[in-house]
Amino acid sequence: MKFKIVHRTTYTYDAPVTASFGQIHQMPESQDGQVCLSRDLTIEPKPEVLAERVDYFGNRVATCVIREAHTKLIVNSESEVDTGGRAEPVREADGSREAAELPWDEFRRRLSADDLVATEFTLDSPLITRSRTLATYAEPSFEPDRPLIEAVRDLSTRINRDFTFDTKATEVDTPLEKVLRIRKGVCQDFAHVMVGGLRSLGLPACYVSGYLETDPPPGKERLVGVDRTHAWVGLYLGEGRWTGIDPTNDQPAGERYITTARGRDYGDVPPMKGVIFTDAEKTKLKVSVDVHRI
Repeated sequence: MKFKIVHRTTYTYDAPVTASFGQIHQMPESQDGQVCLSRDLTIEPKPEVLAERVDYFGNRVATCVIREAHTKLIVNSESEVDTGGRAEPVREADGSREAAELPWDEFRRRLSADDLVATEFTLDSPLITRSRTLATYAEPSFEPDRPLIEAVRDLSTRINRDFTFDTKATEVDTPLEKVLRIRKGVCQDFAHVMVGGLRSLGLPACYVSGYLETDPPPGKERLVGVDRTHAWVGLYLGEGRWTGIDPTNDQPAGERYITTARGRDYGDVPPMKGVIFTDAEKTKLKVSVDVHRI
């Protein structure tokens, strides 16, 4: 499948911004079975500095510096991505199926202490702290000798069943402990719960940010701009291999998923973050994302 993604973000301020420094994670790389065919980023006002780099986690990041006074900031990113290589979440060709079908406890035992990725993604991160509570929640899915991928997908199913999707229940900085208590949240929260449960059992998992093609209701035309950024979970299978699971929709992250960034938690990979200098007291944010097949 090939997709075109248009992500437009508009900030409007009630007083001039004299300087703005931003970091943007909206540019897909060729990884995990997807191929980035093209990408373009435009910003208004035009930045004094606009530079791209690849960060510690292998994500493409843009950094911008704007010193022109402005009351409106528009960031527009466009990309085309081929996700055909993600048709099978785990594949014989690269050995990921063999790892995914190992008993989960055997897989954990085989993880090499020399594999920096495996070690790093089993540790705590700023927004996800391992706990006995998280382990207790995850454990019913991880019976002894159960195949790794089967156990992980069962945990995804349980999160999807036990937690209610509610856009008003949480904020970006809502603690994971509260999400566990109220059993409500958005895709970010569902992903954090699942990553925390896996890490609490000693399994390496990451937070993935990106886009998901959404279908219109039966008989209705597809609307432009109704999509949003999405979040799911990456399970590390060793030797640089990952497979994605989406607990919000309880399904593997297959061809309809486009990855923009991978990190320890949301704090590593927000679509945009930065610092502004202004006397403005109010800011209006408008985000429009469109994902369609080409």
